[in-house]
Amino acid sequence: MKAKRLAFAKKHQDWTPAQCGKVMFSDESMLQQFVVRKRHIRRLRGTRFNEKYTIYTMKHPPSQMIWGAISEHCVAGISFLPPGTTMNGPRYVELLAEKLKIHMAVHNCTIFMQDGAPCHRSKVAKTFLAENRIKVLDWPGNSPDLNPIQNLWTNMKNKFAEKHPSSAKDLVKVIKEVWVKEISQEFCRNLVRSMPRRLQEVIKNGGGSTKY
Repeated sequence: MKAKRLAFAKKHQDWTPAQCGKVMFSDESMLQQFVVRKRHIRRLRGTRFNEKYTIYTMKHPPSQMIWGAISEHCVAGISFLPPGTTMNGPRYVELLAEKLKIHMAVHNCTIFMQDGAPCHRSKVAKTFLAENRIKVLDWPGNSPDLNPIQNLWTNMKNKFAEKHPSSAKDLVKVIKEVWVKEISQEFCRNLVRSMPRRLQEVIKNGGGSTKY
């Protein structure tokens, strides 16, 4: 896998910011209603188990799987999977048919990035992309550090946690609000234009993982 990452980085190491701007990056992510954030506190000796130092959690909090895409122009499509379902080939094709082509046109993107998840590599997905003449980036596996949208997910989850959604219904509402109103074009542009630096880091590390 390191060899594949290195080969990919070397192949695209001369990408310019303008070329990176032609790529639409996509990924799935899971957001939960209750997010436990790491905290560091000082407390008196012998008070470790005092309730005021306890963070309450729920064993199985409501969660929502989403698919999203970005380009240097800003966020593109977002799609919500029905509760209790997982992404498979047919669902993925439905999503692409609804979201991908129109957003690639609006964002003036000519290349589509997806990772190597089984649903992405399914026969129906490959057929759909080929029939619609969508050029797909030959993405190396185990490379979340190369995908700018991963950094967006972290940023989005932090913003999401601050809003404390009160129910499963509110969960979806808050996700939409953050996606539409709180992810800036400048933030997306900076992420996408970091691609040349990411590629150089992979080359520098011989295909190994990077700080991204």
